[in-house]
Amino acid sequence: MLSRRTFIQSSAFALTAASCLSAYASSAKTGPLGKAIGIQLYTVRNETKKDLAGTLEALSKIGFREVEMAGYYDQDAKTLRKMLSDSGLVPTSSHRGLTTLIEDTQKEIDYVAELGAKYLIVPFPAVPDNRFDNRPSGSTETIANSMTLDDWKWIADQLNKIGESSKKSGIVTGYHNHNLEFRTIDGVVAYDQLIEDTDPSLVTMELDIAWVVAAGFDPVAYLKKHPERFSLLHIKDVKHDIKTVVDVVETTTTEVGSGKVDWKALFAACDPKHIKHYYYEQENWDGPVLDAARASYEYLSTLSA
Repeated sequence: MLSRRTFIQSSAFALTAASCLSAYASSAKTGPLGKAIGIQLYTVRNETKKDLAGTLEALSKIGFREVEMAGYYDQDAKTLRKMLSDSGLVPTSSHRGLTTLIEDTQKEIDYVAELGAKYLIVPFPAVPDNRFDNRPSGSTETIANSMTLDDWKWIADQLNKIGESSKKSGIVTGYHNHNLEFRTIDGVVAYDQLIEDTDPSLVTMELDIAWVVAAGFDPVAYLKKHPERFSLLHIKDVKHDIKTVVDVVETTTTEVGSGKVDWKALFAACDPKHIKHYYYEQENWDGPVLDAARASYEYLSTLSA
């Protein structure tokens, strides 16, 4: 639980952050659904290793205002929050590994709370044993192609437990998909099982659009079928000639608006009451990553509601 002292400090910090953000407001554009255009910082992972402060400033100058964390850069929450605020950026979500969250549940929740984010998202599955650890090169059994429905039920149980703990601190636990979640196991799509087995009052879903398409599925269908289950989106595009696979975690991404996804139809299927934030993400590029980020940002701004 957040202490009274931490709550007061967070509230005071929020007022300071608001004044800092106002200095950047003129360069920001509204995106689809009338929301700020966010970015998953994994997109600029190479740049942040070289110059964290400079990269954050560059993203802010492009117009991004919200970020989803992909690590904490060896910074304590207070320091990192100030770095983001000084650049006019607000952390609204964070990705953390499932094993880490199981081992240090309250510590991880407290960090996110002090950072000022609202969502704590598991970005990739884990299993309850070590059978996929240290697999030799060329092994035919991988986490992508050999998980069982029992594994997915175990993951749902862990998410529910973490979600119950995080809710007490005002943090929402969630799950982010790749393509392997859309593998059919014993006649059941694993992602469907995960949605069914997670408690909607404790666990939300972050739908990564590119990975759904890369698996050969329709993200619009999921948004329409389960509108209340999705709070966050990864706005990621894939090239037109991608091969759809569910048993290998690989795909080729591209700038938003230049690939296979019909973004107008996608956003038309979203319920603005349920979708709270979305984040542009790109995993591979044909040129400088900041140029790709700028192009994607500008495209999304043309879809402003």
